[in-house]
Amino acid sequence: MLQQRDYVMRMVKQLADVIARILKLAITDPQKARVELDAAGKEALQMELAPLGFVDVKTCAQLLGRPDKVLLYASIVEAHAELDLLEAAHHRARGKFLHALELAHQADVMSPGGDDARAAIERLRDRLDSLME
Repeated sequence: MLQQRDYVMRMVKQLADVIARILKLAITDPQKARVELDAAGKEALQMELAPLGFVDVKTCAQLLGRPDKVLLYASIVEAHAELDLLEAAHHRARGKFLHALELAHQADVMSPGGDDARAAIERLRDRLDSLME
C-alpha cells in the first residue's frame, strides 16, 4: 500500500509539472495545450479520458477505482477549467471547477479524512468563490 501511494504521489507531481507547462503553452496555443493535457492525463490514469466526462461522479470514481486516481482526474478537469478561463469561457470554467470539486468530494468519500482530498476541496472551493465575485 505504501509503494502504491509513493507511485501515485510521483504521478501527481509529474502531472502537476505537465499542467504548469501546458498552462504556459495555453497562452500561445490553447488547443495544443488541451491536446497535451489530455495526453498526459491518459498516460497518468492509463485510460481514455473522454468516457469519464459522460458519466456521473460516482460512476467515474468506480471506473477509476481508487481515490488517488479520482483526485488525479479532478486535477485534469481543474486544468481544463483554467484553460477555459484563458479563453474567457467563464461559465464553462465554473462548470468544470464545480465538477472537479464534486470529484474531490467523491475521493474524500472513498477514503475519508485524506489530506489530499481535503486540500483539493478547499482549493477548488476558493477558486469557485473567486469566480463568483
